[in-house]
Amino acid sequence: MFSSGSLSLGRLAGIPFQLHWSVLVVAVLFGSGLAASYGPIGAAVALVAFLASIAAHEFAHALVARRYGVSTQSIQLWALGGVARLDREAPTAKAEGWIAVAGPLTSLAIGALSIGTMFGFAALGLEGVALGILGWLGVINLLLGVFNLLPGAPLDGGRILKAFRWRSHGDRFRAAREAGNAGKAVGFSLVGIGGVMVVNGMPGLMLIVTGLFIALNAKAEMMATDVAQRLYGTSVRDLTWFGIAEATPETDADTMWWQRSRLGGAGVVAVSQENGDLAGIVSEDQLRAVPEDQRPYTPLGQLMVPFNQLARADLDEDLSDVLSRLNPRTPVVTVWRDGKLLGVVPKTKLLARMQQASS
Repeated sequence: MFSSGSLSLGRLAGIPFQLHWSVLVVAVLFGSGLAASYGPIGAAVALVAFLASIAAHEFAHALVARRYGVSTQSIQLWALGGVARLDREAPTAKAEGWIAVAGPLTSLAIGALSIGTMFGFAALGLEGVALGILGWLGVINLLLGVFNLLPGAPLDGGRILKAFRWRSHGDRFRAAREAGNAGKAVGFSLVGIGGVMVVNGMPGLMLIVTGLFIALNAKAEMMATDVAQRLYGTSVRDLTWFGIAEATPETDADTMWWQRSRLGGAGVVAVSQENGDLAGIVSEDQLRAVPEDQRPYTPLGQLMVPFNQLARADLDEDLSDVLSRLNPRTPVVTVWRDGKLLGVVPKTKLLARMQQASS
């Protein structure tokens, strides 16, 4: 139910939804003010509606991405909004633009609908807390939509800028760097505005934090783009280790450690269930990390990283397209064909090629 600090909320249209613990920050920041205006129950309703609107924003990205053949690994709600984790880059500039704009348009539509409904009810002579909540939800979604349209990565407006520049000159890597530079400018501008507000006794701390988040993530995206460009033209097949050793979930880490020569260059063992289906992998690093005196009592099922938390790729994919799917905790790419595990791109090979690409 819990994974990497997130609570699983189930699936919608096959897409897993997760709620990160940092959402508690939003609840604390908004909750007290909302409770003062609308009461505890009204505040709870407003917060749930707000989270639902963020989920709708991200779901819109996912639905449009699916229209262009791009799947969504998960949607996660967290303190500064939400993120739809796509399994690959958009195939064209047009796809990039429409996927990006879908979220802000959804937020703006929710905002307009909420405010329109509030005025409609008011015109009918209705009163009460519900109208206040609708107004608050409308305003905050309009602000969310407009904010996300700011032209700089990692905001949706940055993706739109990337799509526009990509279509203009035909180089998606150059377009990504241009969006990243714009993102740094947007981020540091927000930091500056927030700093002036704080100096003048106004609440600008959240603006500073948000600006730093945007600037740092824009820089990280530019670095990832540089690596992806250098890896462009290297296929997954080129680095794949074919054939993976298998073991049961009950196999203890000590037994596997002494048999680690079976792992070969892959550096991992696949854990198979009783029905023969593969569930995940355990790496040699994970075996090594278990204290020696605990290995006989630690089953592989306890160490296993499920396949749905690992990067998944086809043999003939370009390695540069797989980078966005990597799990930083387990940077292994699993390679599949027709639902069958063919092998993996080992962490050592992947990191070595990435380091070579970065130099």
